[in-house]
Order: sequence, then C-alpha cells, then structure tokens
Amino acid sequence: MKLEPLHPLQIERLRNMTHDEKWAIAKGMLRMAREVRRSAIRDLNPTWTAEEVERALAKEFASART
Repeated sequence: MKLEPLHPLQIERLRNMTHDEKWAIAKGMLRMAREVRRSAIRDLNPTWTAEEVERALAKEFASART
C-alpha cells in the first residue's frame, strides 16, 4: 500500500502539536486497531466466548510487539 505524502498544512499541524495531543492520537489509533482485530477474531470464531476472543487478541498484540 502506497501512502500519499502529507500536505504542507498537515506537516505544520503535526509540528505544532503538543506531546499530549500526539499521544492521544496514537492511543486512539491503537484502540481502533484493537477493535477492528477483535471484530475479525469474533467473525472467524463465532462460537468463542468474549473471554476467548480477548485472550486471542491479547496474544496477537503481545507477539506483534516482539
């Protein structure tokens, strides 16, 4: 997947963001990624309990960081 370059206004806005603003965006993106993956795991394993889905999600995210 090819990403388009940022517009100069986007670059300026990113440079002017505080650390807290950048961190809030990062946390929101992580929450969104976890929810998308959680939904995919549920779809692939419709008989699993919520606990099994959460366990699989945690395992995937833990191994993705290594």
